[in-house]
Amino acid sequence: MQLRNMKENYKLDISHISPEVEQLIKMYATVNGCTHIEMLERIVLEWHAQQSRSERPPGNEDE
Repeated sequence: MQLRNMKENYKLDISHISPEVEQLIKMYATVNGCTHIEMLERIVLEWHAQQSRSERPPGNEDE
């Protein structure tokens, strides 16, 4: 039960994505052999990874 609640808390809210962007995500998903929700999750994870890398102070690459 707790895992289900955790999954519900982390669902992506895609209601604000334009129809054009949603269509592009579906096309990328088809090319990559996954669902459009999985593709969107990959995009969000990559975005967060890039943001966290860009927020690190210079010189901390080895930590």
